[in-house]
Amino acid sequence: MLLILSAASAGATTITIMPATSISNAYADESAWVLSTFGSNFVPDTLENFNEFTASDTSGYTSLSTNVGTFSVMPGSQPGNPTWSSGTKQNQFTILDSADTPFKGRFNTTPGGGNWLDTNDITGIQLSTSLDTLIFMVTDVNDIRPGDTVSIKTADGTESSAFAPEPPAQNGNLYFVAITSSGPIGDVWFLNTSTADGYGLDDFGTVVDPPAPTPEPGTLGIAGIGLAAIIWGRKRQISRSAAGV
Repeated sequence: MLLILSAASAGATTITIMPATSISNAYADESAWVLSTFGSNFVPDTLENFNEFTASDTSGYTSLSTNVGTFSVMPGSQPGNPTWSSGTKQNQFTILDSADTPFKGRFNTTPGGGNWLDTNDITGIQLSTSLDTLIFMVTDVNDIRPGDTVSIKTADGTESSAFAPEPPAQNGNLYFVAITSSGPIGDVWFLNTSTADGYGLDDFGTVVDPPAPTPEPGTLGIAGIGLAAIIWGRKRQISRSAAGV
């Protein structure tokens, strides 16, 4: 069943947020959403899973170029709380894995992978992208204090905060998120009202209509032989008819 917690839209942009019970369930939701939104010819295409970066719980980034666009700390963002945050307490985001994370509940969602981009409990991250369709996974949202709110906002004013709030939000929760637009999305802002809680981001990608597979050379050879046999057979039949046989 395709469960959509919320689909927010303004103008030509739509933000869809779907809760998942497991990583396999999240990818099933992703496939079902692609099918229902684009049709059976289209497939999800993961462009960035952060596995090419080095995980570290002591240093991070203020800007990071990736295959899906550039992540940066938003102007006006606040660092993690100096008392309550478990992160670097700097106004930066980090790349983490299970061995380097100081947080509970945030995790990699890439099958066979290890890393994710972690907000490091800062209040604002920006992604600048040229894509018109953006899909990704979010882990461990809003699970510390009632009233904490994470929102996703795009440059045209579309905004959604449809992640479950605490206390219903459980440690280690997981969401599939999709953003679609009639043109390049431009900037996506991840906004957090808390400096003592954050979340993980992973498996950013888009949706593509893949071309038909090209036949392998061996297959082409077999097909050529078959076609030649058909042509030869037809010519032989014509010759026999002309000879009155």
